[in-house]
Amino acid sequence: MGTRRDREIERLLDKAQSEQSCLGATNRIMREALDRRIGEQLVRPRPRLYARKAYWEKLGKSERERHIIRGLAALHPDWVFCQASAALMLGLPVSLRRLKKAHVIMPGTHSKAGIALKCQSKVPRATAAAGIVQVTSLEDTIVDCLLAFDFKDGLAIADAALARLGNDGERLERLVRERGRRRPGLRQALETIRWADSRSGSGGESIARAVMIEHGFMLPELQVVVGDPSRKGESWRCDYFWVLADGTRVAGELDGLEKYTNPEMTKGQSAMKVMSNERIRESQLTLAVDRVLRFTWDDVKDEQRLVAKLKQFGIPRKLGQVPSIHE
Repeated sequence: MGTRRDREIERLLDKAQSEQSCLGATNRIMREALDRRIGEQLVRPRPRLYARKAYWEKLGKSERERHIIRGLAALHPDWVFCQASAALMLGLPVSLRRLKKAHVIMPGTHSKAGIALKCQSKVPRATAAAGIVQVTSLEDTIVDCLLAFDFKDGLAIADAALARLGNDGERLERLVRERGRRRPGLRQALETIRWADSRSGSGGESIARAVMIEHGFMLPELQVVVGDPSRKGESWRCDYFWVLADGTRVAGELDGLEKYTNPEMTKGQSAMKVMSNERIRESQLTLAVDRVLRFTWDDVKDEQRLVAKLKQFGIPRKLGQVPSIHE
C-alpha cells in the first residue's frame, strides 16, 4: 500500500513540475503523507503546497511565487487573483516584498493564513493568465497596484503599464482616473504615473529611477545606444545616460545577479563567461563615454549609498523634481 502511495505521490509531483506549479494536498491523508517527506525530499512553501526540494532550490524567487499561485489556483478553482499576484502572472514587474501573501478576490468574508483577501459581493470578469490561474484584467490589475503601492513599486508598474498600453500616457491617466475614482490611493497613483517612462528596461531599473526622482536628481535618458569608438558598427545600450552641463557624458548601469544566473539573459553561457563579457563591455563603454556609474540592487535598497554614488559621479540635483506625494 505504501509503495503504491509513494508512486502516486511521485506521479503527482511530476505532474505539478510539468505545470510549473506546487502540488496541492487535496485531503488529510495526502497532506500527512507529504508532510512526512518534508526535509530531505520536499519543501512546503505554503500550507498544503509542496515541491521537491532539489527542484525548488533551483527556482528564482519570482518563479517560486508563480508556482505557489498556480498551486493555490489548483486547490481553489473559484479564486480570482488580483493586485500583486495578478501583476506577477501577467508579467508586470512586482517587488518580492509585495508577494509575501497571495492576493485574491472572492465574494463574502473570509480569512486564510498567507492570503490577502479582497472580499466583495461581485467578482469582476477575469482572464486566464496561465493555465488554470484566473486573474483580474490587465487594466484592473494596473489600477489596483498603482492605488496600493508606494512611489517606488508603483513606478515599476507604471513604466511597464505605459509600455503595455502602447506608450499612451493619456490612456493610462484616463484608466487610473476612471477605475480609481473615489478609491484610496488615487492621488498617489496619479502622481506616480506622471513620472512613467516606457523605456525602462526592468522593474529594478524603474525603482532605482524612483530613488533618483525622490532625491531630486537630474533624470537620465533611458536605454541610450552608445557607439563603440574602437569597432565600427558596434554599439552598447546603457540603462541610464546623463549629459551634464559641462558636456560630460555619464553612463549608468544597474548590476544584478540575474544577468549572470537567469538562463533567458545568459543565453546558455556560464556565469564566468557572462562576467568576462561584461568586463569587456565596460572597458569598451569607458572609451565611448566620460564616466561609467555602476551600482547594484543593494545600493538601490540602501538609498543613501545610491545617493552618494550619484553625487560622486557629479549627477546634479534639480529643484522641483521631487514628487509631492509619499505614502
